[in-house]
Formats: sequence, C-alpha cells, structure tokens
Amino acid sequence: MKKVVICIIVSILMVVLTACSNPYATGKKTDMHKTSNGNSGLHVEKVTHLTWAAGSLGGGWYSMAGGIASIINKTNPKIIIKTIPGGSLQNIPFVENGTAQLAWEQPAFIKAAAQGEDPFKKKYPNIVAIGNGFGFNYFHFAVDANSKINSIDEIFKKKIPIKIAVTPVNNTDEWVLRKVLDYYGVTYKDIKSWGGNIFHGSYTEQAEQFKNGNVDAMFTQLAIPGSAITEASNGREMKILPMSNDLIKYLSKYGIEKGILPAGTYPKVVNGNKDIQTAMMGTILVTNKDVPDNVIYEITKIINDNQERLPSIQAALKDYDIKKAVKNLGTDLHPGAKMYYKEMGIIK
Repeated sequence: MKKVVICIIVSILMVVLTACSNPYATGKKTDMHKTSNGNSGLHVEKVTHLTWAAGSLGGGWYSMAGGIASIINKTNPKIIIKTIPGGSLQNIPFVENGTAQLAWEQPAFIKAAAQGEDPFKKKYPNIVAIGNGFGFNYFHFAVDANSKINSIDEIFKKKIPIKIAVTPVNNTDEWVLRKVLDYYGVTYKDIKSWGGNIFHGSYTEQAEQFKNGNVDAMFTQLAIPGSAITEASNGREMKILPMSNDLIKYLSKYGIEKGILPAGTYPKVVNGNKDIQTAMMGTILVTNKDVPDNVIYEITKIINDNQERLPSIQAALKDYDIKKAVKNLGTDLHPGAKMYYKEMGIIK
C-alpha cells in the first residue's frame, strides 16, 4: 500500500513540475530571475517556435522580419521564428487569433483595431507593442516613364485608361489606394469603364507585371529603397509621381504623414535624381499580450543589443533609436518589453 501511495505522490509531483516548467502550458507569466550581468531579466531556455507576420513577398517588411529573426535565432538558438506574408490589415487578426506571435504594424491600424473602427469590423483588444521606430514605409505611385503622365491628378481627372498593380484586396496598400481613389471620387469600376484595370499581386508579381508591360503603374508602400521598385525600374523605364499637398492632407485623417523619397534612392527612376513628395507611415513591432514575458523580454533585448546590425538588413532601420521605441505606439507595451526598457532607463 505504501508503494502505491508513494507512486501516486511521485506522479502528481511530476505533473506539477512539468506544468510549472512550461510557460505556455497554463498561460501564466514566467517568473523573473537574475541574468548573468546581474540585472533582473527573463531568459528563454526552452525551444520556442514563433511566427512573424510581415508584409508581401519582395517587400521591405518581409526582408526586415527575416533578417531580425535570423539575428534573434543566432543570439539564442532556442528561439526559432518563421516569417509569413501579411500586411497591416491581416496582421492584426493574425496576432489576435494566434496565427502569429509577432507582426509589423502601423499606428493608425493599431488604434483602429483597438476601437473596432474602419477598416476593422470589430475590436481587437489583445494587441500590444514591443517597440516603435522600425523605419517608415513610403507610398510609391510609379508609372511608365514614357506614358506622358506627370501627376496623379492627371490620371483621374482625364480618366486615363490605366492598369494599376497593387497588393491583394484588404491589404494595407490596397486599402490606401482606395482612399486615394475616394479623394478623387473614383472607384475600381470607374477605372475599368475607362478601359483600365486593377491587378492584385505580391510586390514580386507587381514588379514582373510592370517589367513585362502588363500594367502601366504600381502603387506600393515600401521601406526605402524598396526592392520591388528597384527591380521594376531595372527592367523598364519608370517615373514616380509626387503626391499633392491636398491629397496628403486628405490621407492624414487615416494616420498617414507627408514624406519625401530622397534624391538618389532609385538611380534608374527617371526623376530619381530629385526629392519626390509622397506619403508615409511608421512601423511598430507588435505581439499578443498573452505571449510569455520571458519570450518578449529576450526578443526586445536582442534587437536592441544588435542595433548596429539592423541597417545591414534594411537601410530604413538606420534611424532606429531605443529612446523613440516607446513613443507613439497606439497601444500599451507588452510587460516583457516594458521590463527591458525599465532596466535600460528608457521608462520609469
């Protein structure tokens, strides 16, 4: 009888110890411990698989996510991150429902998601931030340099039969393009009635369609220099149309700011030797509030410990600054990220 009782007690202890050792088993936060440098910190010691929702294939978001994921894995091989295509509109539900644990986002969409406002139809209360300042994404309205089109206004006021390539429906770029069309009082149906069309595809597909002459224009949102624009301009003469002040003012109500594509960003673009006025949105790294503290703490630490390596992934990351990482988030910081920033003296 004693042996039976002892076996039962041992079995119970094993179950309890196993559950306590796995932060994902109960959903509870991992306790803090001391790191080797004496700071209070959290460390990932078990193999942890994560998914990072980025942007379209061939875009800056996708390459940035893959590059940073590689740095994280090389620093701590226990953290294994898979990158998947996404976009601001898809990434919110991806993180909310657990399809992804990390994602690129933009302030306007984070706020809209929290409040259940356009373009979202419900509230997404579990989105929290790891940090801001991962570059800006600039809108490019690029056309065939030989098309004699010199402004965006001209396209829609003259009802030019133009074929425009953009990301799939309900992706950020496509949503913003529809806002641009709203400004001009135009719809996809109107464009088709003029003899034009809308092609939906990834950045890589858009570049191929442009080079092959199947579309007349590309509407993209990319960290600069955007590889899709560089690739497309290498295969066909291109010009980038500036956005007017009035158009940018209209877009500003959606959290979109005025930006400049600096001269020299795209050497093969015919007007690339001049600054080009356009619109832009910043990039924030978000997660779900239920992702364990130790995972987010260590990811935040690794990214900031390797700040000097970020520009080699994407030039847009050269301006990343830890002091700005906690500002203009549109949501709360994840507790793991907050712990790291407190240790560094960035927040109190």
